[in-house]
Amino acid sequence: MKKTFFKIQAIISIILILSIIACSNKVDENEIGEISLISDSPITMGYDGGDSDVKFTCNTQWNISSDVSWITFKTPAEGDGNAIVTTQILANDTKEIRSGKITISANATIEVIDVTQEAKTLIKFKHPSILYTEDELLQIKEIISNNSSSSVRTTFDNLINRCNSALTYITTPYTGNSSYDFIMACATPGALSRDLAFAYWLTDDKRYADKSISIIKAWATKCSGIKYVPEGENGMYLSRGMFMMMTAYDMLLPKDVIDSDTKELMINWFKTLKPEVLASIKSWEDNDYFDKQYYQNHLVAHSMGLMMLGFATDDESLVQLALDSPENPRDLYECIAGCIFMKGDAPCSRENPNAALPETGEIYDRYRHKTAPLKGLQYSHLTQTLMATMARMCHNNGIDMFSYTAPTGENLRFPFEYYSDYYRLMDSCIKSSFYCGEDSRIGKAEDNPGMFELGLRYYTDSEPIKNLIYSNAFNRETAYMNLLGYTRFFSAIVDK
Repeated sequence: MKKTFFKIQAIISIILILSIIACSNKVDENEIGEISLISDSPITMGYDGGDSDVKFTCNTQWNISSDVSWITFKTPAEGDGNAIVTTQILANDTKEIRSGKITISANATIEVIDVTQEAKTLIKFKHPSILYTEDELLQIKEIISNNSSSSVRTTFDNLINRCNSALTYITTPYTGNSSYDFIMACATPGALSRDLAFAYWLTDDKRYADKSISIIKAWATKCSGIKYVPEGENGMYLSRGMFMMMTAYDMLLPKDVIDSDTKELMINWFKTLKPEVLASIKSWEDNDYFDKQYYQNHLVAHSMGLMMLGFATDDESLVQLALDSPENPRDLYECIAGCIFMKGDAPCSRENPNAALPETGEIYDRYRHKTAPLKGLQYSHLTQTLMATMARMCHNNGIDMFSYTAPTGENLRFPFEYYSDYYRLMDSCIKSSFYCGEDSRIGKAEDNPGMFELGLRYYTDSEPIKNLIYSNAFNRETAYMNLLGYTRFFSAIVDK
């Protein structure tokens, strides 16, 4: 009897052990899974869509889903354990920003990733538009023909004198691999090509068009295929260097004076800019913006280069990338918010810690007062010029960035008004005295007060800008910048 009892007890024990083993090998449907996201959340995607990897760790079976049809999965939507799931976000052809959710479920545990996709900007492509529109050129031509403005007429005479001299100019394209030497070598021929194209619009003298085309063609022939020494400066130097020839091409394109082979040659050369700019954008981001130069002229020039190339070649994706895209951390919207200081903003970490705090309208590049040194006004002027040039391209194509105010309050009007007093009084010690010691640099080289004609064009009611323009602090009719040409023409249709 005793042996039978122990035998039954042994059998029961074995059954219990086997049950425990079986249970340990079976996933409890009520077990709480653990999910831990590794990839960034939320996801922000440009309007043109693309792929995005969702990485996570998980200790059990999982599945992934989305609540919208425009988010799909290129890899299996279920699995067991740690995973990387590639999501595909389709292009957004609507006019609105859209949002969706990605949900990862593991038994009773879920992780939700918010997805936001930018809207497609409606761009009205037209030529010319990079520097002037057809309507503006025709209005300027009428002002000159009617002699309704002696100031504009004098500026026109200066332009024609320059272009007549340029008819015998022989260009020598730079074929080396230094982007700095490139911008230095193409400053004069680039500016002349633009001036000649402008003169052709105003006079219908085809000699000017032919000479402009010959200059651009020579550079496109000699410079196509050049691989520049990789460095973070390439995007800025090449963008600023090619800008003038691209504006000339843009003005000549609708006139049907460029033959198809030459047009293709020019476009192929212009397009070599894109990989250089993209490489520079990555270089600056990868290197912590080279000792925390988070917002300054190089970064604005990168987006300016992409934008002018987009408008010159009717490439909507490039314009969007330059204007507003998560793939470009320093697009124009970001630059307006980041490059322009508002009162109370923290100064650049490279500044003297005892320096005067930024005031509304100052430009982030002001730290060059210390690091350049004594070039805070010069570099602020350059950053302001490049942002205004981008805004003008946008305005000419139906996007008004001169009226845009960032969520944190920044507007392009502020730097025009803040810095105008420096060029009117030629005194670097005014206001907060931050720029003291820079008197000798004010208005030199490309830091031309004529750039403020752009401010007058869009902010006609601004007293600080008008005070500078009408102060006789500079000669409006001779004010000239390689990048922009005779600046008096910008305000011609609002200030005759």
